[in-house]
Amino acid sequence: MLRDLATQNKPPITASERKFSRLVLFFEDIIKVPLFRCQHCGECQLSSTAFICSQNCPKRMRNGPCGGTGEDGSCEVYRERKCVWYKIYFRSRLLNRISLLYRINRIHNYNLEGTSSWLNAFRKRIVAPILFVRNDKQKVKDLISDDAERED
Repeated sequence: MLRDLATQNKPPITASERKFSRLVLFFEDIIKVPLFRCQHCGECQLSSTAFICSQNCPKRMRNGPCGGTGEDGSCEVYRERKCVWYKIYFRSRLLNRISLLYRINRIHNYNLEGTSSWLNAFRKRIVAPILFVRNDKQKVKDLISDDAERED
């Protein structure tokens, strides 16, 4: 159960791997910072958040909005901004990736902060990105019907 909720430090990051990670992170930054406003969390979940970095949320929420989102989609902390999760939801609808929002993302592992998420995915420290979502509408219907059955 814990394995499903938290990212494990296995295999641990060695000093030489941390140095190599800085090099890989340089190339990762060339792409991810300008396109997605990457925050270098080391546990990239862009593919499941409609290619919007969820770490741009002032509260760094990983599994959805905080509950303080305004009716107009404004952020609770910075009222002049739209909530990051508001943007993620609408872009997910546009890209037919809503079913990925039903997944529970793992608790953030701060030991991976500032490391390359590409390298972490390759070393299987984090879940690999989901590139294609097929039958998204059917998956959402199945998820909703499963929830309804559990409540009965």
